[in-house]
Amino acid sequence: MSEAVSAADFNMPPTTILLTGVTGFVGKVVLEELIRRREAKDLQFDRILVLIRSSRNQNAFERFVKGVARSRCFSRLHNGWDRDVEVVPGDLMEPNCGLGANELDNLATRVTHIIHCAGCVAFDTSLNVLLAENVTASLNILQLSQKCQNLQRLVVTSTAYVTPYRKGPIWEQLAPLPHSAQQILQDLHDGRKDADQIRSETGHPNNYTLAKCLAEHFVVQRKASTPLTIHPFPGWIDSFAALGGPVSAFALGGLKVLHGDPRATLDVVPVDVVADCLVREAFQRQEQTIDYETAPAKIVQCVSTTQDGQSTWDIVASTIHYFERPENILLYKPKGWYIGTDDRFFYFYEFFFQYLPIKMTELRSLMTLDWDGAAKARKTLVRLGQVDTHFRYFVEHTYDYRCSTKVLPSDFDRNKYMQVILDGLKENLLVPMVEKIKAKQTGTGNISSV
Repeated sequence: MSEAVSAADFNMPPTTILLTGVTGFVGKVVLEELIRRREAKDLQFDRILVLIRSSRNQNAFERFVKGVARSRCFSRLHNGWDRDVEVVPGDLMEPNCGLGANELDNLATRVTHIIHCAGCVAFDTSLNVLLAENVTASLNILQLSQKCQNLQRLVVTSTAYVTPYRKGPIWEQLAPLPHSAQQILQDLHDGRKDADQIRSETGHPNNYTLAKCLAEHFVVQRKASTPLTIHPFPGWIDSFAALGGPVSAFALGGLKVLHGDPRATLDVVPVDVVADCLVREAFQRQEQTIDYETAPAKIVQCVSTTQDGQSTWDIVASTIHYFERPENILLYKPKGWYIGTDDRFFYFYEFFFQYLPIKMTELRSLMTLDWDGAAKARKTLVRLGQVDTHFRYFVEHTYDYRCSTKVLPSDFDRNKYMQVILDGLKENLLVPMVEKIKAKQTGTGNISSV
C-alpha cells in the first residue's frame, strides 16, 4: 500500500528488534512487514525477538510455530524466513516481562527497537482484565525498554478511540481525563468508584477504550528519557471483537437491524498501512539534538480521516450485496431491514424481523426436545444484542481524526478495499467458523450461533 523505503531512510547500524503481540493479527502483519522489507533490502536488522507467553498447553516456541509461522500471512515470504526470528519466552503481566536475570541482561544489551503490539481487544471484558492486559503490560514493556542500553525507539500501539466522541477535529494528542490516570486507578482500587462511574466521568463508551486511554497516560508520565511514540489506529478485521463483529453478523444473516447513523463515517485503515506506519515510526531517523527527557511523547494517528472513511450505510450495503451472492452465502441469505437512530423503527424491526424468528426457532426446538437447538437460539439472541451494545456508540458518530501525515496513498479506493475486507473476512474467519458449526450440528432446522 505504500512506497518502498530505502535503507538510507532508516537510522543504521543493523538492529535487533523486540516485537510483542506477534500471536495477534496486527503483530503478525508487522512481523511479515519487517521480514519482507529485509528480503527487499529496504531494511536491515540482525534479529527479531518475539516475546511470547506460554499457554497451558503450549510453550512459547510451540505457540510461535503453530500459531504464527504457519499462518497464511507469511505465504509470500521465502522459505526459511523465520531463521532470524528468535522466540523469547516471557509474560508481559510480570515485572521485567517475566524474564530471568540472564535473559534480561541479554536483551538489555541487544535490543535497539521495540514495537509493542500486544493487548486485549474485547469490549465485554472486565475492566480489571483490560487494565492488566493493556496498562500493566505497557508499563512493563516501558520498564524493559528503559533497561535497553542502545534503545533507539519504543513504539506502543493504541486505538484512536481513546478520545471519546466530540464535535470538531481530534488531533494527535493525549485524550484529556477529568482526573489524573493515577487518581482514577486509585479510586477503582479503593472501591470509591466503579467502572460505570469512571466511564460516566471520562465519556468512554466501554472498558476497552478507557483502559487504552489510561495506558497512554501512564506510559507518557513514566517515559523519562525513553524515545517514545504512541501509534493509535481505529480498528481492523482480526476477530469478531472489532469491526468484524457487526459485519460478520450481517454476513451470516443473523443481524437485520443496526442502531446507528447511516451517514456516519467509520475510520477503517488497511492493516498493511498500519504495519507500514509502525515500522516507519520505529525506524525514523533520530534527531541527535533532541533531549528525550524533556521532549513530549510523539503521538501519530494512523487514520483514514473523514475523507477516505466508509459510511455505515456503505459498509452494511457492501456486506449484504457481497454475501447475498449464491457463491458467498454461508448460513442464511443476509437481509438488512433498518439502519437508523429512530428508536421506534429500530425496535419495531428488531422485534419482528430479528427477535421473533429466532425466538420461534427456540420454541420449535423446545417442542421437539432439541435442547441444543434451543440453547443455540438463545445464544444467538445474546450475541446479536451484544453487537448493538458494543458498537452503537461508534456507528452513531463520525470521528473527525486529523493527522500530520496522510497515511493512505493518493490512489486509495475505498470500494476496492471493502472488497478486500469482505474476501478476507469470509476466507479467514467465517468459512472456518461455519464449517465447525455445520460439523457439530446433529439435527436439522437449528439456527447456528452468530
